[in-house]
Amino acid sequence: MISLKRPAASPSLGKSTLHDVVERCDHPMVSGFAEIWEAKRGARAMPDRGDFEIEDLAPWFGHVIIMDIIDGGANFRYRLVGTTITKFLNRDYTGRTVLECNYSGAQGKILDTFRRPITEGGPVFRDGHVAWAADKTWRNYQSVHCPVAAGGSEPAMTIGVLYFGNDPVTGPNGSRWKS
Repeated sequence: MISLKRPAASPSLGKSTLHDVVERCDHPMVSGFAEIWEAKRGARAMPDRGDFEIEDLAPWFGHVIIMDIIDGGANFRYRLVGTTITKFLNRDYTGRTVLECNYSGAQGKILDTFRRPITEGGPVFRDGHVAWAADKTWRNYQSVHCPVAAGGSEPAMTIGVLYFGNDPVTGPNGSRWKS
């Protein structure tokens, strides 16, 4: 079982060198989603999935990712992947586990993305680069992933949102195109 702890009140500023983790994101929809998670949480460690009505998620339709936690975080199943995300990536992982998906060697990074909200006990923000499926150019992305209970006090899933930039950018290590 993964232990749950609340993040420190004043985490260090700036970008982590591990998996694009940052303190906050400046995308208003990403930060707005974290705010609704906090409001739903109230005084509890995390909100329950029943706290989220479909109407609550309407501003983020197309960008939502919901993951079921498997074996305490050893794996995750994509319960829902928003249509904007699937279109951008040119694939839909809904119903599949992270270990079943092809990430070209990045499964560890993906697993870390979904484990962190469980181990840190709150929203985890990321800001980095991803290749756009349509033309293999690099695009910026920002996301937040948050733990959610399912009728108890332990995390049962993560819920979050993912937004991609519209314009090509220089990628990691100064690259312009995905290799």
